[in-house]
Amino acid sequence: MANISFEKRMLFTVLWAIVPSFLLALVLLWSADLSFYLQSIVSIFLTASIVFSLTYFMSNIKDQFISLSNLVEALNIGDFSLRGKSEKTQSGHSDLIYQINTLADSLTTARYDFKESQLLLAKVIKQIKVAIIACDENHKITMVNPETETLLAMNESKLIHKTLSDLSLSKLESIKSNSIESLTLGSRNARWHIYKDGFREQGTQHTLYILSDMDLLLSQQEQKAWKDLVRVLSHEINNSLAPIISLTSTLDKMIAHTDIDGEDKTDVQSGLSIIQDRATSLKRFILGYRELTHLPEPKKQIIDLVAVIEQLVSLLKYPLKLSLPNELKINLDAAQIEQCLINLLKNAFEAGGPNKEIELNLLVSEQLIIEILDKGDGIQNTDNLFVPLFTTKQQGTGIGLSLCKQIIQAHNGQLQLTNRKSGGCRVEIKLPV
Repeated sequence: MANISFEKRMLFTVLWAIVPSFLLALVLLWSADLSFYLQSIVSIFLTASIVFSLTYFMSNIKDQFISLSNLVEALNIGDFSLRGKSEKTQSGHSDLIYQINTLADSLTTARYDFKESQLLLAKVIKQIKVAIIACDENHKITMVNPETETLLAMNESKLIHKTLSDLSLSKLESIKSNSIESLTLGSRNARWHIYKDGFREQGTQHTLYILSDMDLLLSQQEQKAWKDLVRVLSHEINNSLAPIISLTSTLDKMIAHTDIDGEDKTDVQSGLSIIQDRATSLKRFILGYRELTHLPEPKKQIIDLVAVIEQLVSLLKYPLKLSLPNELKINLDAAQIEQCLINLLKNAFEAGGPNKEIELNLLVSEQLIIEILDKGDGIQNTDNLFVPLFTTKQQGTGIGLSLCKQIIQAHNGQLQLTNRKSGGCRVEIKLPV
């Protein structure tokens, strides 16, 4: 009986219940003193009634099972829109239909919750400023986020199925989770905090890497500290300089109407003038640092960067050797980029030594690279390049490179200065296209 279908077992159960009564009825019918025709008609009627009842019963059972099968199949393939019609009376069949409908409602709610969670996760992954890489058990990349695409200067379609070795990141395979390592990710060489964990997708083991740029984070914290310091210093110094300038001006006017001897009077007025000039110069000097703490968000628009550079070159009149395309449309804040290039070209010109010629190159591939080369003595102190207030120039203020770095970072780019082997300095600006 175990190998017989459920419908056949139902049929056999009904037959065992009906057949004895049917046979008994036939025996009694044919034992009675009735005509042969009447006995035959009643026998045929009884047989037809039983066959019809059995056929109707089995057909109804089969239809119910087909309906239930269709409902379960719809749930299995992810179609949660179908619902079964349950009976109003309480029965096992109506309870089963009710439970299937409840399951469909629960799965529908779960699907919507899952989709909403996926959309939220996708938004977070797109906006988060850390590199996320997922690899399969063969170290082939299966997923990256937009930040990784920017760092590697390749979109996801090109990165998928590349291995970590193809991207010179095979070191990640042996690195422990929550460690800090120096890595080159695309064109960015930095110290990275690496979080590493495993997960399964479609039965296959995968590895997730989350890389945070520690140098960038420390730089941002350092810049915030310098901004806070400069803000406090400029406020306090300005509060002191304003009355000094006012008092020296008042004293100068008062001395002009006194009876002090001519030579002494001249000396006093000269001293007051020096104090006033130095105080005024110091005030202008301090106001210059306000740019570090009040740099506005870039107002980007599509500009022709080549035209901007050519106009800049004609104004500065530095000995420049240019390597530019005919045209380059890019989304930037023209005013901020101009200010950045002015500072960098001025530094290159002043550092050029006897040979003042400067090279300016524009290279475009997956990202824009602006390269400025000089032939001076190079960088003497690389550790303090972007430290505000630090300068090696006698007349320098120490804000130029810090301001340039902030401008480039606000455009989601990178600014790097390195010494050239042939002598001089190489400035490299990388911006997303």
